[in-house]
Amino acid sequence: MKLKIKILTLIFFAFQIYIYGQNSSTYSRIGIGDILYSYSASELAIGQLGSSLTYSGSINIANPASWTGINRTRFETSLTYSGLYISDNSTNQFNGKAQFNGFTLGFPISDSNGIGLTLGLVPYSLISYKVIGNENYLPATNDSYQVTYEGQGGLSKAFMGASYKLPFNLMIGATLEYYFGNLDYTSNASFSNTTDISTEYKRIYQPNGLGTTLGIITPDFSPIFNSKSISNLRIGIALNYISTLSTDTILTSSSAVRTDTIGEGTTDMKIPLRLTAGLSFALNQKYIFSLDASSQDWSQYSFNGVKSNDLRNAVKLSAGFEYRPVVDISTSNWGQIIWRAGVSYEQTQYKVDNIGINQFSIAGGFSYPLSYANTIDVAVQYSNRGTKESNLMMEHMVKINVGLSLGELWFLRRDE
Repeated sequence: MKLKIKILTLIFFAFQIYIYGQNSSTYSRIGIGDILYSYSASELAIGQLGSSLTYSGSINIANPASWTGINRTRFETSLTYSGLYISDNSTNQFNGKAQFNGFTLGFPISDSNGIGLTLGLVPYSLISYKVIGNENYLPATNDSYQVTYEGQGGLSKAFMGASYKLPFNLMIGATLEYYFGNLDYTSNASFSNTTDISTEYKRIYQPNGLGTTLGIITPDFSPIFNSKSISNLRIGIALNYISTLSTDTILTSSSAVRTDTIGEGTTDMKIPLRLTAGLSFALNQKYIFSLDASSQDWSQYSFNGVKSNDLRNAVKLSAGFEYRPVVDISTSNWGQIIWRAGVSYEQTQYKVDNIGINQFSIAGGFSYPLSYANTIDVAVQYSNRGTKESNLMMEHMVKINVGLSLGELWFLRRDE
């Protein structure tokens, strides 16, 4: 009962946390912004995918088939601080931000049938940038002006899904997802002459619609190798589909004098399919390795029927490692720590002036036990993205993710 109260309290306070600061990534102005593959510290530390992992100590949102491994009611949430250093051939700056990453809540319904029920609210994409343009001179008025471009918001998804174990230990899972969000883009022209009135233009997109993620994880193939060292060798595949999102659009113009609504209406936003596949296995039951690949062709993204020349197929490759010690009643808390590490390479969806923007990341982290089945999870990731070629931006980012993973046996019949 105490854990139930803690969970309800955490959910309440989680919704009081708001994003602050600026990421200032110029690339997130394209499309719907940076795609967030995971929300938890445990997933961030191993490369963010892990589509074939089935362990009971965490909720894996990459593949709903993995929920067959949930053996107790589990609640997870996390916060991320991101520090971003960006530079081009002439300037550089550092910005930081913190954000609430959402939450998930999973329930084991039937261990024998592998039925697990999970619901949650997590981010799908993030827009956060601020760019100040060069000063421009107007000879006719003997004045100069400067334009500032700023954007924030993103797409989120609320979901509910379930898993099931078929004969021969083939695991399947599916979700029903609701996508929604605010995508705000602002352009502000400020004049050096105080007699000229600065003007701000703002575009607001509010998409919403349904989607689903379908997943499958194979039975354990390790007996094929007849090895005592290799176990839990599985392949996982997940497909994410989002229906056409109905998008309300509002365009406003503001000045010191008044604010006008220039236009408003409803249009369509189409987000491409994402396919993820991975392989994982355990060595000596303590060392877990995972390899994953994800593909999403953003050249097929369209808004109001128009595709973007600055988007391309996004491909992400990741490799992860976990050390899970074998514990018994005499093992200390330090001896129960789960250690993680991961690397990933990403051909992002961004393509600016026909130059592809790629990203490389390394990460590490751990889970420290608070009590049995309850951990505090920590992950640190370093990424570099972009190029200074053609006066584009090079970005160096550090993410620190801190989360809670709480588990308890609920709905048990007690002896009287």
